[in-house]
Amino acid sequence: MAKRLFSRSSTSLLFFNGFTNPVKTQIVKHIHCDTIKPEVPCKEIKIPVQWGHISAKLWGDENERPILALHGWQDNAGTWDPLAPLLSKHKSILAIDFPGHGLSSWFPPGMHYYSWELPRLILLLKEYFKWDKVSLLCHSMGSIAGLRFASSYPEEIDFYIAVDSLIADDYDLDLVARTYPKNMLNVNLAQTRLDQEPPLYTYDELAKVWHMGTRKSVSIDSAKILMKRGSKPSKKYPNKFFVSRDARLKYILFTPESKPFVETLIKKLKCPTLYFKAVDSPYASDEFSVEMREVIERNNENFECHFVPGTHHVHLNNPELIMPHISQFLKKHNFLPS
Repeated sequence: MAKRLFSRSSTSLLFFNGFTNPVKTQIVKHIHCDTIKPEVPCKEIKIPVQWGHISAKLWGDENERPILALHGWQDNAGTWDPLAPLLSKHKSILAIDFPGHGLSSWFPPGMHYYSWELPRLILLLKEYFKWDKVSLLCHSMGSIAGLRFASSYPEEIDFYIAVDSLIADDYDLDLVARTYPKNMLNVNLAQTRLDQEPPLYTYDELAKVWHMGTRKSVSIDSAKILMKRGSKPSKKYPNKFFVSRDARLKYILFTPESKPFVETLIKKLKCPTLYFKAVDSPYASDEFSVEMREVIERNNENFECHFVPGTHHVHLNNPELIMPHISQFLKKHNFLPS
């Protein structure tokens, strides 16, 4: 039987913080999330961590272990708003904001973000909620983190669903070597501006900036969904808005990993896996990414892949294109009744 996520008797529950002392999950309140299906209820929660908190949205029945939903780089938990009401009719969903994203705490001044911290965060969440297994629904950077966790802890996961990424795209090492010096300077500069407001825009201007910043992958309407957790009004100019995620995220040092290591890691992925490749997306299309997808397919008899029309954010712009496949996948592997 799945373990409860929250206490029956109160709006908070003691969890262990992954180290020594019990901590209390704060702000577990019933609201109606502002989405394309506003009649579907969800809960906003804060999960304490050593550097602050992880913010999240819980969709569906709080009495069952949820699917953990992980967003992409510089997005937030709102990326699942259009899909969550459809899927949470069958399975609960806990969509988190990664550190520095959405409403979650930033890393402390002087520190920087590292991609392998994300699978470690999945492990911490499993420990917080005392889940027996982890179920993953992931996009982009979240998919890469999810695969790293699923491959590192193959006995701790029951299924893994990924949208438009499995591994980090192959890198031009000469470009990486040229970029690192500039990125490190930019990180140091960003460290001095953590308390300053970024560039300001009107609401509609910011939606267009967000849309263009994703190379039009996120539609204007979808950008406004992400802006609900990813923007704030200016304190000086209340009619202007700014992107509220941690600016240091722009300069994450995507450390290239050796191809033999990546191949060794992905061969450990054994759980039922559903992968969506967006045909209008440039990501996960390089020769090495395609080769590694084929390696997974050969080594995991429970792997299936669907090519769907749409951009890198197909799950956000067009959830109806992937929801039927998710439902069939969950039924096929007995995670939903047939």
